[in-house]
Formats: sequence, structure tokens, C-alpha cells
Amino acid sequence: MENTNMGELVDERSGAAAIPVDQDVAPGHELSDRLVMLSRTGSTQAESISMLHSQLLSRHVHDYRRGIAFCSASDGTGCSYMAANIACAMAMSGIRTLLLDANLRDPEIDGYFTPREDRGGLLDCLGTDQRDPGSVVHREVIPNLSIIYSGGSSRESGLLSSTRFADIVGACMRDYELTIIDTPPANKSSDALRIANVLRYALIVARKDRSYVKDIRKLVDDLRVNRAEVLGTYLNDF
Repeated sequence: MENTNMGELVDERSGAAAIPVDQDVAPGHELSDRLVMLSRTGSTQAESISMLHSQLLSRHVHDYRRGIAFCSASDGTGCSYMAANIACAMAMSGIRTLLLDANLRDPEIDGYFTPREDRGGLLDCLGTDQRDPGSVVHREVIPNLSIIYSGGSSRESGLLSSTRFADIVGACMRDYELTIIDTPPANKSSDALRIANVLRYALIVARKDRSYVKDIRKLVDDLRVNRAEVLGTYLNDF
């Protein structure tokens, strides 16, 4: 499944049912209409994401692999969009899923699931206070989906290469069937490589008419050097 548009690898599109949003969203959260797996279930975008979801479910989750880093070679590919929507799709199929925003430079997940209550996030667990990760988890934002937000933005080096971060991710993978981590673009920092090294598995998100093949190939090579298996490259054209 290397360097392929995973959406083209399946013959049948999954028929995941939509969550009745008004009833099942946890109090204190607002959901963006960019969550097409919830808001536009019959759209071309949702069907494409459903195909990717089917691939990841059958070839990754059902093999008891518990983590995926969503990576991109550059910004503007829709990496956070894909991470958020795949997290929804996994939750809708009954997989206990954690979505973690580790894009500490430019976090975006709170734009998809907007919390009314600020209870901190990953930065609070990595900083000097080293809060208990359990205290920053937003549980069951929709059924089967919990979220750890970034907790702010930071360009401090070393936070994601720390033993503390690896321990947090390890705990997440023990507690949830699948941990999805959104990462910053690889051309802006090495954070994505560090995160993928901890999770061991990465999915690359590219964008039609924006991503360059040479940049994607370099990212694939860099991920492998950092001992991460590349599940594939998803071509996002929405």
C-alpha cells in the first residue's frame, strides 16, 4: 500500500451511518460542517473518506495496530481535515478512538470540534507542570471518539522527542483501540518524523495540484529512516 491513493484500492464503499449530531454530541462542543462524515454523509467527499476508512479498518485496525500519524510534506494538503474525518468514521464504526492534536506549531483540530471549556491539552502534559493526560481528555465528544487538543501553540524544540511524549502516546494506545495523531507539515519541522517514530505507522496526505511528488518521496524516505511504516499516500482533492 505504499505511495498510493488508498481511496482507489477498494471496490465497495462503506456505508457508515450518520450520527444524529443534535443528540449525540457531548455538551460543550460545537462541530464544524467540515466534518463531512457527520454533516454530508452522501457527498463525494464523505464517500472518498469512507473508502480510506475501509482500507485502514481492514488492513490496520483489524490487525491490532493501534496508532496512525497523519503526515504531510507541506501545508495546505488537508491533513487535519482527513485526521478529523477518519477519526469520526472510526468512531462511527464502533472503534474506540482518540484524536490527538500534536501540531503544536499551528493546531487545527479545535476548529473541527470546538470546545466551550478550556481544560488544557498536550502542551500542559509536556510542560513543566506535566499534568496527568487523563485530565485533558475530552471524552466521548461523539460516541467512541475522545480528543486531546494541543492546549495552545509552541515552537519549543524537543517537546515531542521527549520520553514524556512517548509515554503519553503509549498510554493512549493502551487505553484506546486506535490513536490518530495530527502532525505539522514535514517541511516546517521534524515533529512529524518524531511522532511517526513513536507510533510506528504513518499515512501521508497529499493534495491534488499542490503537493509535489519529490516532496512526498522525500517524506516517505525520511519516515522509513525514522522506523515508521508508511501505510500509503492519500490524494485529497477536496
